[in-house]
Amino acid sequence: MSTLLVIQAYSNDKSAHLDRLNQHFITSYQQAHPKDRIIFHDLIKDSTPTLNSQMLMALRKKQHQKPLSAFEQKLLCEHDDWLNDFMLADKYLFVAPIQQRFLPTELKQYLDLIVATLTEMAPHKKALHLQATDRTYHPRSLKYFWDTYKHKHNLGNKYLQKLLSFYGLKDFTTLHIEGLANCCTSCDLSLKHCQKQLTKIANAF
Repeated sequence: MSTLLVIQAYSNDKSAHLDRLNQHFITSYQQAHPKDRIIFHDLIKDSTPTLNSQMLMALRKKQHQKPLSAFEQKLLCEHDDWLNDFMLADKYLFVAPIQQRFLPTELKQYLDLIVATLTEMAPHKKALHLQATDRTYHPRSLKYFWDTYKHKHNLGNKYLQKLLSFYGLKDFTTLHIEGLANCCTSCDLSLKHCQKQLTKIANAF
């Protein structure tokens, strides 16, 4: 039995299409892996601890085995809860829109918190990044333009992949859901195509 950690950083009222695809993947995954455990972290609704000066001081004191105040102990307990879920998971699903050509603030804050004390990850772990935008950043007609746009405009996906790779996670897959601001027919076709892809990914994930 494996554990899937779903880390979502989007608002349901602003990202209905992304939420629809996220739910489709989870349903497909549960059907393909009925015995697996799924943990959910909604970074918009949940209060993620901030890696601020107080948290850094508490982590430093713990590292050097210095006395902690009650407030610092509370901070570390919150940090450990989030870190333990991340370390427990075998698979990760990151679901987020592109914001300012990068990751949402909530997801970046979460990653900062996790990697503050993260050690090397087990080699069997894998991640899927489900990323959505109303625009089209990855034209599929010519490889040259695809490569150009990928590196120029999609900094968030590149950052997430490199960050996880640094800690040992090499099995990283990205599914870009783009052009969601197009006409309804075009958008529906795009969503159906993505759902088929997600079903295949979920079965093998």
